[in-house]
Amino acid sequence: MDSKSLAAPRWTRAPRMGRRSLLAGAGALLSAPAFAQGAWPQRPVRIVVGFPPGGTTDILGRLAAQILQEALGQPFVVENRPGAGSNLAAQAVLRAPADGYTLLLGSPGTNAINPHLYSNPGYDPLTDFLPISQIAEVPNLIAAHPSLGVRDAAGLIALAKRRRLSYGETSIGGSTHLAAELFRLMADIEATHVSYRGSAPMMTDLLPGRIDFGTDNLPSILPHVRSGALVAIGITSKDRWPSAPDIPAIAETLPGYEVVAWFGLVAPRGTPGEVIARANAALRAGLEKPETASRMAELGARPLPGTPEVYQARNVAEFARLGDLIRRVGIRAE
Repeated sequence: MDSKSLAAPRWTRAPRMGRRSLLAGAGALLSAPAFAQGAWPQRPVRIVVGFPPGGTTDILGRLAAQILQEALGQPFVVENRPGAGSNLAAQAVLRAPADGYTLLLGSPGTNAINPHLYSNPGYDPLTDFLPISQIAEVPNLIAAHPSLGVRDAAGLIALAKRRRLSYGETSIGGSTHLAAELFRLMADIEATHVSYRGSAPMMTDLLPGRIDFGTDNLPSILPHVRSGALVAIGITSKDRWPSAPDIPAIAETLPGYEVVAWFGLVAPRGTPGEVIARANAALRAGLEKPETASRMAELGARPLPGTPEVYQARNVAEFARLGDLIRRVGIRAE
């Protein structure tokens, strides 16, 4: 596919398609005839990840690759292609043949956020890719420096209404940034925003108290809470998280609050429905194993086995919801 055809499907078309037609398209995948045993895969399959090795997205991509390799008998190889908020990875997969041998590890950025941040990300997440299955979801955690003297979301909000605080996040337009901005909007507070390029740089300021509070993925920030270096303000999922049940959800103070990261596998449009169905069945079976749930709990994640329709429904809903939040806050990619 040349660059002209790549740029053609602009993201602005997707909302006009309507939720029903998008979900119907995903649903048609499971109605395809059964794929002949052994017909796919016949050779190694690439799973492209739009972030460097070692992060949450990469770890979940490798877990999915292991599940599929064990179930289907061919190597599933993770290829890290970071850059432009994972747009480069999405573009590379869209340019690849739609034959099931190049898949994308979808994240909130690729599935819902980037089209609202970039004037032309080079793809439309709702029409250029076919959902295979969700893999897992991971919440964020808002934590404060102990010197503030607050212990929960209500205390932080009350303090922020008395004096201006500063807060950090780990990626412009990412789930940590949106979690912080939604908290600020729903709490009706003003605060000084400081953006960082990752967890480690933010911690160099948050741990010594140079900023007052910050938001990061649960697996990255929870150890600092457990050590006493930071105070947990709240989990960003709608309910308390199974691996940290002692930490309240922000929604207990701000009803309706929720910003989590969800991850899954997608394929370029045109990929045969039989491939989608077989990959979905193998991935779902692996995600439903108790040992998989245990491994994910160690990461602060929980598995999400399900159908392509369920995955696409979430993408559609979050595309609209997070896009609205991005417009309200006025976030743009640099």
